[in-house]
Amino acid sequence: MVVTQKQKVMLQKLKKQVKLLQKKEEQSRDKLDAAIKKVKKLGKVYKTKLSKKVRSMQSKIAMAQAKVYIKVAADIERELLKGIEKKAKAVASAAARIEKLHAAKLAKVLSSKGKKKAGKKRK
Repeated sequence: MVVTQKQKVMLQKLKKQVKLLQKKEEQSRDKLDAAIKKVKKLGKVYKTKLSKKVRSMQSKIAMAQAKVYIKVAADIERELLKGIEKKAKAVASAAARIEKLHAAKLAKVLSSKGKKKAGKKRK
C-alpha cells in the first residue's frame, strides 16, 4: 500500500509538472505568435516606406530626365536657329549682290540706250 501511495504522489507531482510545462509551452507559443505578428507588421511598414521612397526616387529621376530632355531640345533648337540665321544672311547677301549686279546692268543698258537716243537727236 505504501508503494502505491508513493506512486500516486509521484504521479500527481508528475501531472503537475506536465501541466506546468504545458502551460509554459502555451505561453511560449503565444509569445512566439505575438513576435511573428510584430515582425510581419514591421515588415509591412518597412515595405510601405521603401516603396514610398522608390516612388519618390522614380519621380525625381523622371524630373531629372525631363530637365535633360528640355535642355537638349533647347540646345538643338538654338543650333537650328543659328543655322537658319546663317543661311538667311547668306541668302540676303546673295540677293543683295544679284540685285546690285542687275542694277548695274540695268544702269549700263539704260545709259547706253540714252546715249543712242541722244546721238540720234543730234544728227
